[in-house]
Amino acid sequence: MLIKNTYISIKYKRVDNLKKNYFINEDILKDHFNEATVLPIPDDAPLEIPRIIIKSLNEHSQLNISPIAATLQINYNDGFEKDWKKCEQYIQQKMKIVFSFLNILTNNEYQYIGVITEVLLDEYMRDGTQILARNLLKNNDYSSIYDLNIRYTFVEKHNIFVNIMLQNARLFKNGIETDAAGSLSVDNQEAESIGAVIDINDRYGYNTCNDYKTDSSKLDSIITEMTIVMESKLKGLLEEGAY
Repeated sequence: MLIKNTYISIKYKRVDNLKKNYFINEDILKDHFNEATVLPIPDDAPLEIPRIIIKSLNEHSQLNISPIAATLQINYNDGFEKDWKKCEQYIQQKMKIVFSFLNILTNNEYQYIGVITEVLLDEYMRDGTQILARNLLKNNDYSSIYDLNIRYTFVEKHNIFVNIMLQNARLFKNGIETDAAGSLSVDNQEAESIGAVIDINDRYGYNTCNDYKTDSSKLDSIITEMTIVMESKLKGLLEEGAY
């Protein structure tokens, strides 16, 4: 398994004077993040647009902060991409710092929190479409299927959505111009693997419960569910269609 990236999102009620609050509390982030880029965006711009962008010291991750949401985007290399435990530790380390900052602005009250991880199941490097069709559709006549994308949604612990998307992933030679005619031909294809996107969040609780709110501790439950999927349930779902 090749772990490509993780995207953490935190949704909260509007924070006023975001830029001012950042400058007052920026020292909380300085040991783990570079100096921020504070964008010259007017106060009446759409609230979802980030006002503050901050890269981590080694630039493996980027924190985006808007008046109503924050996201942390992480790309993995240097051996992390083959070891979920290392990725998990990195997420927890960085998010501890991020929440130390955000909790001052939000009083540790959030609408919902989500974690998305994208992986390539590189133990399968041939016939990704056929494997998915045979194992998940129980379809032996898959010769006419070119691409296949299957999404599952489960509910865990009464308020957490576990979304798993499985799809074939065609890998092409480096350096090809993907916009050129014929560039995505079979001759340029090196492998056909299987990709997965695991999206876990407590949006179910937010969608279905009046006055739902959460706090930074919810991230631990979400990461626990992500680890269960990564270490066991993903394999069972792919090979047997069983969650």
